[in-house]
Amino acid sequence: VVGVGLAVLDDAGVDSLSLAAVADRLEVRPPSLYAHVDGLSGLRRDLAHAATVEFGEVLRDSVLGRSGADAVRSFAEAYRGWATDFPGRYDMTLLPIDADDAERRAGARLALGTIQAVIRGFGLGEAGAVQAGRSLRASMDGFCRLENLEAMGRGDHDADFAFLVELLINGIRQAGAAA
Repeated sequence: VVGVGLAVLDDAGVDSLSLAAVADRLEVRPPSLYAHVDGLSGLRRDLAHAATVEFGEVLRDSVLGRSGADAVRSFAEAYRGWATDFPGRYDMTLLPIDADDAERRAGARLALGTIQAVIRGFGLGEAGAVQAGRSLRASMDGFCRLENLEAMGRGDHDADFAFLVELLINGIRQAGAAA
């Protein structure tokens, strides 16, 4: 059920996710899904968890054995690639996490831990690393959302992305040098 739900997300977006859409792809009646998920809210929770863990693993794997600017570049490319290839899943990773959802919190920590590991190599203090991590994440999210919505207009988006990543690297380096 989760795998099919993820496919619905990627094909049609979060707004199109319904038990009926998943049931249709599985060629079953919607009530049959209640044996597997706790309604639409349960399906959304399960999909958000699966997407968050998958995204965290992709980001973590992208920086293994890398550090500094090379790690930021690899992280950024992995982020953009996954968010572009799986736009519905990506949107699910951004949904608020319920306080009692320990599994999803663990998945989110994997992604956030990866960001912090990448930033640590620049010599920032704790507060600076948090700010740089948030800036990196916000920049990646903004670019990917605009690109996914086809709202960037004409031009070389790969060159635009490379420019953004280098701009971030230079800013993080300067912040680290000033720390």
